[in-house]
Amino acid sequence: MTAGLFGKGPRSGAAAHLLRWATAAAWLAAAPALAQQQPGGSNASAGIYRLPYADGTTVKIFDDFVSHRPVGRIDFYAVEGEAPYRVVAAAAGRIMAIQDGHSEQQSGRAASECRNNYVWIAHPNGEWTTYSHLAHGSVTGRAGRKVGDLVEAGAYLGDEGAVGCAMLDHVHFEVAVPDPSSPIDAGGFLNDNRDGRRERNPRFCSVEGEHVEKDQVYRAGPC
Repeated sequence: MTAGLFGKGPRSGAAAHLLRWATAAAWLAAAPALAQQQPGGSNASAGIYRLPYADGTTVKIFDDFVSHRPVGRIDFYAVEGEAPYRVVAAAAGRIMAIQDGHSEQQSGRAASECRNNYVWIAHPNGEWTTYSHLAHGSVTGRAGRKVGDLVEAGAYLGDEGAVGCAMLDHVHFEVAVPDPSSPIDAGGFLNDNRDGRRERNPRFCSVEGEHVEKDQVYRAGPC
């Protein structure tokens, strides 16, 4: 299923299209000002987020904001907890796009050829978060989520998976300030994001120093 700023969501036709874009515009209104407020060109997120796994889940960092290729993203994978590992919202916000209709793992293909599952959430501070490679059907099915839902920090979004460009079960996580006029494309990727210009290095409330590091282990919990 694909829904959100493109394709069909909970409504169809011109009215639904206008509603989705009106919602996006409202939630993105703060983004340009927020981006300009980054001190000294800092790429740290304005918001402070929880780790995007259910409370008590131990996670390890496969790649951090610097080591990930392309840079500006983070890959988490669960190493301890109750499987299937539950992915949760990193902060309160509104679900803007969902894709959980794919089921194929496509490791080794070019990103443009992969079909990832994902959720995008817009937050009141103008930043968006994304959660990618989620298990087939887990967002709209197990979690019962739909585009337009308001969610709290820690709300269940779906299950960790390896759908799309993935070598192993994990969650690809990003914090970004999207282009207000065209946030993401039909594949769920940020538009106007050359060299990761729209990415922000997430600040996490339960992490010493706020930023996660490659190969380190952390325990998910509320802020």
